[in-house]
Amino acid sequence: EEFDLRKANPACVGPIRDQASCGSCWAVSAASAMSDRFCIASKTNSYVELSPQYIVSCDKSNYGCDGGYLDLTWKFLSREGTVSEQCAPYTSGGGHVEACMRTCKNGDALDIRKMDPSTIKFFDKKNVEAMQEDIMNYGSIQMGFRVYQDFFSYRSGVYRHLSGGLAGGHAVKVIGWGVDSASNLPYWIVANPWGTTWGNNGLFWILRGSNECDCEGMMYSARPQL
Repeated sequence: EEFDLRKANPACVGPIRDQASCGSCWAVSAASAMSDRFCIASKTNSYVELSPQYIVSCDKSNYGCDGGYLDLTWKFLSREGTVSEQCAPYTSGGGHVEACMRTCKNGDALDIRKMDPSTIKFFDKKNVEAMQEDIMNYGSIQMGFRVYQDFFSYRSGVYRHLSGGLAGGHAVKVIGWGVDSASNLPYWIVANPWGTTWGNNGLFWILRGSNECDCEGMMYSARPQL
């Protein structure tokens, strides 16, 4: 009925990121999910935060600070991969995308990590159990969804779209699920890359099991190449 990676694997859930003034949610949430998955797959609880900046700068199939497609992002992560945050720190918060780097910022060689292309999953929106099993076994997964105006003012509880027009698309990281005791509504536990001052310390719950805002129609994951 409930599962939370922060309790099941506390060493392998990374911090809330802040994409700032750059439409890089597609890269930030993917890098964050990938970081969690590498930690879990390594079985050492050794967490290395992976770089969204490398993805933003180097994935030419997507659009840097102007957004990206989740399926193309996971193809890039399996084909080209990314490096550590230490190697390529996030610099696009102001909206500027620097050129794809050939060495780490400190001059070291790039420490590329990749996902296994044979394991890329795009989940059937009707098979919520498959999403849950994937999170339990391998770690966080990436979720895309449609953002409406009422989402911006979220503070607590289970989010459902009730008012306001469509504002665009967004990508986030799912770290678990549960059932709200107050409303009895099932939900996903989601990390939003808008910093810790937004929502519930950077987290939100969104209704689970009914494809709210098309969230279950845009779930992606893959397993690491070790």
